[in-house]
Amino acid sequence: FINSCTTGMGGHRKSSVTIDFKDGISKSDFRNYDFFASKPLIVIGTLAKEEDEDDYETNKIMAETVKFRMEKWLNKAGRVGEIIEDSDLTTKMIQERDLVLIGTPKSNSILRKIESVLPIKVSGENIIIAGGEKIEKDESGVSFKYPNPLNPKRMIWVVTAPLYENIRFVPKEQFDYVIYKVQDYNLKSDRIRELAQGKFNDKWQLEKVDYVDNKAVETGENDQIVIDLDLKEYPAPQWAKKGVMYEIFVRSFYDSDGDGIGDLAGITEKLDYLNDGDPTTNSDLGIDVIWLMPIFDSPSYHGYDVRDYMKINPQYGTNEDFQTLLKEAHRRGIKIVTDLILNHCSNQHKFYKNAFNNPDSKYDKWFFFTNQSNTRAHNWEFRHRKKERDMYNPYMPAWNLNNPETRTYLFEMAKYWIDPNGDGDFSDGVDGFRCDYAKGPSHEFWKLFRAEVKGINPEVLLLAEVWEGFSEIATYFDNEFDMAFDFAFQGSLSGALSSGSSQELINYFNSYKRELPKEALMNRFLNNHDMNRIYSRMDQDRAKLGITTLLTLPQMPMIYYGDEIGMKGVKDPYDEGVRRPFEWYANNKGKGMTGWYPVFDREVDGVSVEEEQGVKGSLMEHFSKVIRIRNKFSALQGGAFEPVSVMDKSQKRYGRVLAYTVTDAENTILVVTNLHDDVDIYLDLAAVGIEIKDTYREELSGKTISLQKLAGKDTPLFGFQCQGLTSYIFKIK
Repeated sequence: FINSCTTGMGGHRKSSVTIDFKDGISKSDFRNYDFFASKPLIVIGTLAKEEDEDDYETNKIMAETVKFRMEKWLNKAGRVGEIIEDSDLTTKMIQERDLVLIGTPKSNSILRKIESVLPIKVSGENIIIAGGEKIEKDESGVSFKYPNPLNPKRMIWVVTAPLYENIRFVPKEQFDYVIYKVQDYNLKSDRIRELAQGKFNDKWQLEKVDYVDNKAVETGENDQIVIDLDLKEYPAPQWAKKGVMYEIFVRSFYDSDGDGIGDLAGITEKLDYLNDGDPTTNSDLGIDVIWLMPIFDSPSYHGYDVRDYMKINPQYGTNEDFQTLLKEAHRRGIKIVTDLILNHCSNQHKFYKNAFNNPDSKYDKWFFFTNQSNTRAHNWEFRHRKKERDMYNPYMPAWNLNNPETRTYLFEMAKYWIDPNGDGDFSDGVDGFRCDYAKGPSHEFWKLFRAEVKGINPEVLLLAEVWEGFSEIATYFDNEFDMAFDFAFQGSLSGALSSGSSQELINYFNSYKRELPKEALMNRFLNNHDMNRIYSRMDQDRAKLGITTLLTLPQMPMIYYGDEIGMKGVKDPYDEGVRRPFEWYANNKGKGMTGWYPVFDREVDGVSVEEEQGVKGSLMEHFSKVIRIRNKFSALQGGAFEPVSVMDKSQKRYGRVLAYTVTDAENTILVVTNLHDDVDIYLDLAAVGIEIKDTYREELSGKTISLQKLAGKDTPLFGFQCQGLTSYIFKIK
């Protein structure tokens, strides 16, 4: 039977096949069936190859999307087979492999052969359910799993639609079938609206279509939070105005128990690498604050969908492990800031699970359910992305923060982590929160949140992630946050380093001074967990200039783990590619190496702690040196910034060198960075207001460098020869 149906399939026979499931095949036979055990083949149709090239290209694009989503979204990396054309399918493949069939019956010869026995069919512009029921939607499509009629001991996953441009893969393993309406004609988009989804009966029949309730209800999203009390204003903590922050993705940093996943005990074990607590040593990196990416219980690898806010992610350890980390970090003078996600949670959170499909739940108003049956709700970015609104069982449902009960729950949770035992001693609590997606909740919410947590401990840092320009960020300093991430600086610095021109940074400094309130603290960085790493965007020499600039500007800078050793990483296309395991060893093997994801380069490439620690001229040594210079001069932490005009030999403005001073009561520090080739420059130091000496010690190299005053000029112009792609740091007062 199989031979007769598959031999000569390259000829695209148009005959159908029949199959009778009365031989005992039932869903119970597939109860524990692992569709991915055989590494299923993805089969695209070629019937339209000569007739409609767009149809064929669509099949190819969708096949690549299916493979990617199975590997990434369903966590089936390494368990998905190759993409083949239907004409290349063999009897042996049908016998041994499960199949994913992509295309319309007009384009996929396998679908054409078996369509007569499938419970859901495509006819014209309609989807036909067994029994003749039609779903007449121009934008509709269907994705379903079913025994393979060509070999009922194996499964097929059909991805089809009446029109090829409506073919979408819906990765919902909990359902046998999903019938949908396309809402975005980008083939790689996941924006669909479920029309019906459910399971076949025990005989693989579809007795009744389970339609999704799409009757809209009022969500409460437009309700306003009214603040009817005077809120005390709290200044930013003094400790947040200096020091260096270090961001850690726990899963990637250090594995203490050999399971391949980084953990909190691993960070505790490596605290001396970050800061040994002894200012007289120089073997550690010298950071002052650790920002931990999400550490609470979560079903995802990244943790931004919290399942239980009161429990440490079991893969990372226990609540007791976190207490140990806090104790040991505080003993070394290191502050701990944790990611806090208040905009949304996981759809596995017990409150959401109780309210899903249960309008009578006590938590009904804790989320933005959009239909009568509480099965559709707003996902986390619904305020800023239309596709996130009104989703079926969104994976990160937004909290209804307009509801006072929801706010109370989240406020009390945050206060618990500030003082876990409630004794007023904060040494066993976190030192701050990095508030994820701060532009999600309203300004009123953040004002109330600040009042609650600062009322417990005024020294807690509130750090906002607002990926916007200065004018928008400025609104979050109105009694809401102490500090915000400086995305404008990151973009301007990257632009200056790439172009070799200082103009973008000069424009940045002008905007910064003009648009932000004076009390605003900005956290600057080279890259973070959502960006391609800087060493994948430019060479190390240029990146070094960025490091020096970052660490010689006032206010707290942030280093992303691996920056100090030159780790590379690009999105592939999702964020795992920039969150890879920290490289401790030259060969990437040894105690503590995590293995949940491959390193960027498995060969010995000079990028590791083993290859760089204590090595003169290494990137790690450069980081450590500049941090120690920063700690040596208080001006570099909290001084006043002032740009310095740079001119060439003809006394015309020269834009390929960046120069500035940072001044406090103790010192004035001059920083000069040449973004291009060797050049003789003049610096206009009139604004410094002090007598300039002939020579100064350059802090990075330890060399003495002469500054030559330009003769015959009233304005004090001082010149020296600038080496290409080099930074200089001078204490001139």
